[in-house]
Amino acid sequence: MSKNEINYKKFITHVHNHFKNDIELEKVKELLHLEEGYNKDSPESLGRYLVLNRLIFSGEKKGSEFVYDQPFYTGINLWIADNFKGKSSIFKIIKFALTGTEKYKPDIKKWINEIILEFQIGPDVYTIYIDKRGRDKGALYTFGIEQFLQLRHNKKLDTIEKEKEFEFRSKKMLEEHMQQFFFEHFDFYTLKYTQKSSSKEDFELNTANLSWTTYFKSIYLESSNYEYLFFENEKFGAQGRKVFEMILGLPLTYPINMLTIQSDQISEEVGKLRLSDKSSVETKKSEKDKISKDYAAVVEKLRKLREGRNLKLDDKPLIEEYNKIQDRVTENRKKGRAANEAYQAAKEKVVPIELEVRNLQTDKRKVDAEINRLRKHELNVELYQEAGSFFSNLDIKVCPHCETAVTEERKEKEFHQHECSLCGETSTEQKIEAEELKAKIEKIKEERAGYEVKSEELQKSIENEKQKVIDLKSQIPGLYNDVVAVPGIQEDQKRLEEIEARIEVINGERKKQKKLFDQEEELIQERGILKFRLDNIEEEKTSDNSRRIEELSLDKAILTYALSELEKKRIQLNEDTLTKLESLILNEIRAFGLNSVSEIKINNKYELVLTQNGEREGFNDLTEGEKLRVKLAFYLSLIQLDIEYNLGRHPRFLIFDSPGSEEMIEEHLRGLSDILKNVNERFKDQLQIFIGSALREFSDITEAEKAVIKAKNEFIF
Repeated sequence: MSKNEINYKKFITHVHNHFKNDIELEKVKELLHLEEGYNKDSPESLGRYLVLNRLIFSGEKKGSEFVYDQPFYTGINLWIADNFKGKSSIFKIIKFALTGTEKYKPDIKKWINEIILEFQIGPDVYTIYIDKRGRDKGALYTFGIEQFLQLRHNKKLDTIEKEKEFEFRSKKMLEEHMQQFFFEHFDFYTLKYTQKSSSKEDFELNTANLSWTTYFKSIYLESSNYEYLFFENEKFGAQGRKVFEMILGLPLTYPINMLTIQSDQISEEVGKLRLSDKSSVETKKSEKDKISKDYAAVVEKLRKLREGRNLKLDDKPLIEEYNKIQDRVTENRKKGRAANEAYQAAKEKVVPIELEVRNLQTDKRKVDAEINRLRKHELNVELYQEAGSFFSNLDIKVCPHCETAVTEERKEKEFHQHECSLCGETSTEQKIEAEELKAKIEKIKEERAGYEVKSEELQKSIENEKQKVIDLKSQIPGLYNDVVAVPGIQEDQKRLEEIEARIEVINGERKKQKKLFDQEEELIQERGILKFRLDNIEEEKTSDNSRRIEELSLDKAILTYALSELEKKRIQLNEDTLTKLESLILNEIRAFGLNSVSEIKINNKYELVLTQNGEREGFNDLTEGEKLRVKLAFYLSLIQLDIEYNLGRHPRFLIFDSPGSEEMIEEHLRGLSDILKNVNERFKDQLQIFIGSALREFSDITEAEKAVIKAKNEFIF
């Protein structure tokens, strides 16, 4: 078991021992069971980080076409221009491309036609394309902008399926897909918090979720939020703390979050039951007729109001159908992609094996040619041997031309001095002995045998490789059938477009009938209250509620104890990570000139506590200039924690929109400029920071090619 994990069985037993006189072990297990267990979280880095490479957006301004094309680099990328000249708009366009959340100015929405953003996560490059002409649509591709532009120029984009991560036909779809994409790549997930129901008809708690857009606030630091460590509403639902927990991957975040939601819901149910008991006691029987009459009158008013509308405005079934179809389309696209990859892989495996067969056959032909050469050589030597033996054994008595007798003396000279017994000439060539010829023949035979063995081995290899080709080719038809068998998505996409159109009609009608809806809400609220009071009078279930309240109170006590024990364990598990982070923040703060800060602590509520001049103070107690430096140090330290210790999940990408202000004194401006320059020098290859400012003092904080600096009153685009 990892040092960052908890033993679930021991934990359940420990909690049960505290309540063993009141509840069985199985009941505790059932109460504390979580779908994804207790060890979902880990602070260990995934080794992935986000880098933006290039942004293109275009449209039509004042009757002429306009294109903004900007490459990006690691380190600090800088935009300097006067206020309201387009810096924040660029950042908000980037945010929209990465999250699907659109917050830039209305006048930009009017003329912008398309957005193309290239980014990468580790070595993997992606391009998000958004067409804003009409309803937002587009896709995320698994290649860069240059390839995208080339494919679009050649009208090949519609043929791309395997290299398309997803496609969308509305802002909602884009937002959902980008959340799923980044959650998968950075191991994020949705944390929850409770809030009162927005419906006036019921008394239930609703749960709200932290989305990818919420977590993106730890990347995009907007000018309006510099007085907060995270963002303006960070205290609501403890969202700031939850963002911090997710970015660090703190162990036990998931179980503590889920059990807290469960505890809140139990508290709400207990309060509702107690209200029910109180209402039952306080409501007199004589009121029943009056309440019933009022209830009937409200129901009748609601009926007439709804009859006056000629359009059904309930889009919940449509949304449910839309989500089911979208899931099916995604699944079929994944299946198709997997089947096609398997089919192509099988085909690609055949090519190198067939090449190997051809190479082996070439080698065998060369070996066989050598065998034939050696056979001929062997035959020639044997013929030479036989001819030499024949002439060596001839005994010549007379010259065949002149019939002069060959004497014994001449024969002796021929033997000893190599002088011919017939012509008298002396031979300079040495005769090859029979034994030498025999040895040479044996050597040729041995060499030929070696080549014959090699030829047989090559033949076997050829046959083996040919069998592999046959086996692979026999699989290809089945894999192709798998590709063909994947259901098409055209009908589903057509239905999705129909649903989107229907929902748009409903939303448009809602706007037209807003006044009627307001009246309906008031009547629904009144009907709910009257129905609630009637139910309490009729059922008279005070005694039943008491037993239920007792059961829920025990569940609440168990959850409270379990949460307390988990928090204690969490402090132990997180001590090393938080200590490292505290040290990094302190070092950065001092590097930024705040030498009066002697200690940084992250308390049990995951709030930043500074000791400055011997006094403890929170982030909100700091001055404006101190907040800016501490916030910059905090986010840089989150990234350093990953770089130096492989801890945390921050994407290592930051956007600082207008850090500092025109009212800062010159000394502080120079100090902040030096800080940013120092950050660029230390971390330029390990992170990416975008800074937009109207302050000219920041002009030299980064390299010239990474800076866009505009003159006074000049627009960025």
